[in-house]
Amino acid sequence: MNEGILSRLIEDCRGATDASDPIAAVRVALGRVVANIEAALAEVPAFEGEDHVLHREPTLSVFLVRQSPNTAGPPHDHGMSAVIAMLDGVEIHRHYRRGADGVALDREQTLAPGELLALTPSDVHAIANPDGTSSIGVHVYLGDIVGNERTLWDPQSGAAMAFTVQDYERMVTPYH
Repeated sequence: MNEGILSRLIEDCRGATDASDPIAAVRVALGRVVANIEAALAEVPAFEGEDHVLHREPTLSVFLVRQSPNTAGPPHDHGMSAVIAMLDGVEIHRHYRRGADGVALDREQTLAPGELLALTPSDVHAIANPDGTSSIGVHVYLGDIVGNERTLWDPQSGAAMAFTVQDYERMVTPYH
């Protein structure tokens, strides 16, 4: 990537990892991206699948996440702080609370282009796309999201299991 808005985002987020309040610093960096969504979308490369890694190191992961139309992912945690910025389309974030019998839906929050969402390491959420077109967001994780142990919950039974991409993809359902 050249000196575009997404390259600047990565550099800003790398600096944010050393800030006294990394989440606030990442929010500021993503705020610059959503202030110029058209430029950011122009830099989004063509990619297959749901995720595209823009940057990955032990203290920071930056992904483009495309949610397929009319789909809902299963509840999961990240085990680290994260900030999400919507670039295109809509994502419904379903927030869950943990309990003795698994997780239960607590609330839903809809993110539209330009909106941000911060998640703590213990937050459990799921992403759904109610629209007929794909959504795309920038997900910034304060750690190595690929190498981190995480938890996934079966949306039917609520049973917890170790997160794997294969299990996550198997549990994606049509949106309802």
